[in-house]
Amino acid sequence: MKIIAADIYVVPTGNRRAVLLNLETDAGISGIGEAGVAYGMGSTAAAELLRTTVERFVIGRDPSPVERIWSDIYDHSFWTKGGGALSTSALSAIDHALWDIKGKTLGVPVHSLLGGPFADSLEVYANGWWLDCHTGDEYAEAALKMVDRGYTALKLYPLGMPDPVTVVRHPVRRALTPDALEHVVERIEVLRHRLGDGVELLLDFGGGLTMDQLRRLLARIEPFHPGFVEEPVDPAIPQAMSAVRQMTSIPLAAGERVYTRYGFHELLQSNAVDIIQPDVCNTGGLSEAKKISAMAEIYNVRVAPHNYGSTLATAVSAQLCAAIPNFMVLECFPDHHLEPGYTSVLLNPLEDTLISGRLPVPEAPGLGVELSLETIAPHRWARVTSAEPETTHSGGVLTAKGGGIS
Repeated sequence: MKIIAADIYVVPTGNRRAVLLNLETDAGISGIGEAGVAYGMGSTAAAELLRTTVERFVIGRDPSPVERIWSDIYDHSFWTKGGGALSTSALSAIDHALWDIKGKTLGVPVHSLLGGPFADSLEVYANGWWLDCHTGDEYAEAALKMVDRGYTALKLYPLGMPDPVTVVRHPVRRALTPDALEHVVERIEVLRHRLGDGVELLLDFGGGLTMDQLRRLLARIEPFHPGFVEEPVDPAIPQAMSAVRQMTSIPLAAGERVYTRYGFHELLQSNAVDIIQPDVCNTGGLSEAKKISAMAEIYNVRVAPHNYGSTLATAVSAQLCAAIPNFMVLECFPDHHLEPGYTSVLLNPLEDTLISGRLPVPEAPGLGVELSLETIAPHRWARVTSAEPETTHSGGVLTAKGGGIS
C-alpha cells in the first residue's frame, strides 16, 4: 500500500477553524486527521506547513510504519525539535491519519491497536455552555440546564469577559482590576451555591494572572472546591506553576500549550501540575500522547485531554482516552453545532452519541468517523499528489504549483 495523495482543508466551524487532512492510498483506504490550531492565530500557517510536510515526508510511502514516519518528520523537520504549535500540529494530523489507515486496513478501532479499551464509555466535561453569560446568575442558569441534561462536570473561564472577536477576552498584562476580581469570585460563588456540591466546577484561567493576584484569588475560591484550575500562569514557566501549586489545595492542570513528551517531562519534573492536558491535535498525535500518558503514570498524575477543535478532534481524543489507564475526563462541546457559522466536518460526529455526560467508546474501524467531504469541499486549502502539489485558497487569493507561490 502507498499513500498517493492528500487533501488539506481549513474549515470555519463555529468559533474555530479546523485544519483537516485526508490521506489517500492506492488501496482505496483513506485516513483523516486534524492539526490543532483551530483557535487563536495560525490556522492557515499550520495548513501550509502540513502541506509541505506531507509533500516531503508522506506522499509515496507505505503508511504502515507509523512510528518510523513520525520519527522521520520529527528528526528532519528541524522546528519539531523543541516543540511548537505549528510544527507539532502538522505532525499530529499526519499521525492521526496513519493510525486511521492502519485501523481500517485491519478492521479494528485505533484504540485496540494502542492497547485498549479500558472502558465502554468515557466521562466528559462540558464546555461552551457559558456563551453570552456575564453575571454569576447567568452562569448558574446556563449551568443548571447542562446538569438537567446529565452533565456532572462543567468548565468555564471565570477571568474571561465576553468579546465579539475572540469570544472570551482573557486578562491583559496578567492582571485584573479589583472590581474585576470581585466579579470573578461572584461567578464562582454563585455557581457553587446554585449547583451544590455534586457538580465539578473546572476553571480555566488561561495563564492570565500574576502571582500576587493568584495568591489572593485562590484563597478566596478554595472553599468552593473547584475540580481544577487550568493554566493559572503561563505554561512556558513551569517553575511559576510549581510555586502556585504550593499555595493552594486546588488541583492544577495544564498541557494545551505543551508539546511532545519533552515538554511534558519538564512540566512533570517541575512538580507543577496534578493533572496533565495533552491535546492529541497539537502535541504530536496519538503516538506521542500515549507516551506522554505513560510518563505521567510515573508521577502519579492523571490525564484529562484538552479538546478544542472540530468534532474530528473529539473522535481522535476518544481513541486515546480509551487506551490509557490514567484517563480522568475528556473535554467536550456538546452544543458546538449551535455556534454561529458552524460547518459540519463529519458525517457521524461522536457528540451525537453523548448520553448523560458520557461518550460511548467507538467500535468502528480506524478512528470510527468519516469526513463530510461535500460540506468541507469549498474549504480545501491544498491537494498534494505524487506528481505535483497544488494549493488553492478558498477565497481564490492564493495559488501555487510545484511548491512555489505565484
